Amino acid sequence: MNKKLITLSGVVLALGLTGCANNDELNRNIADLNTKVDSLSMQVDKLSSDHAAMKMATKRSAADAAAAKEMAAEAAAEASKANERLDMVVSSYKK
Repeated sequence: MNKKLITLSGVVLALGLTGCANNDELNRNIADLNTKVDSLSMQVDKLSSDHAAMKMATKRSAADAAAAKEMAAEAAAEASKANERLDMVVSSYKK
């Protein structure tokens, strides 16, 4: 029984010392991972703001395109009316 207790004490002591030796390395690894997570978080924030800016620019471009299309349709209608008036003027000069 005494031998088992001494052996068990030795194993516990060895594991305890091994665990203590790895704590510094574990803390360094955790610090490195925290640094990487912070860096990735900053990148995600920047990409999110870039995405929002691009989305707004796309909406403005779509609105500008719709306005240009409407103006082109109005210009085409005015040109058609002008052509009709011109045709009426020309037809009134025929003998």
